[in-house]
Amino acid sequence: MSVKFSVKMTDKYMYDFMLYHNYSHISGLLGAVVGVLGLGMAINYIIAGDTQSAVPGMIVALLFLVVTPTTTKSRAKMQVQTSPMFREPLEYEFTEEGIIVRQNEAEAVNKWEDFAKAVSTQKSVILYITRVRAIILPKECMGEQYEAAIKMIHTHMPPSKVKIRHIH
Repeated sequence: MSVKFSVKMTDKYMYDFMLYHNYSHISGLLGAVVGVLGLGMAINYIIAGDTQSAVPGMIVALLFLVVTPTTTKSRAKMQVQTSPMFREPLEYEFTEEGIIVRQNEAEAVNKWEDFAKAVSTQKSVILYITRVRAIILPKECMGEQYEAAIKMIHTHMPPSKVKIRHIH
């Protein structure tokens, strides 16, 4: 049995991946915590009537809670626009041996044991090969093949490596 579907990468899918990737690591989480602390500090100063002292906290909050996600969104858009790999749809085929990725005349095979982990976001399933190399599978693109693909991932990867919680 095999599961096949096509993925046309968009900036929306790339942004979802980049947000997950950034905020699932300690540096991204620390940035978010610093932003929330800055916002809390600013609110406390404003409540106390000291708006001048609230400014540094607001700047920190804006930097970590607004600027970082906004620049991530523009980086996602740029990556999709400039990467030759995303110009044409990618064809994925899940087989008993692994995942075959095809585009035009090119073909690559990733064996199931090559995957370090599988995770899900609200929009995608992400299969990490290394810490920085991953296959992004948008749920919309998987369509009716979603459940079959998830079943194959669960069947062929150790449970400790699979963290797919979102049901389609």
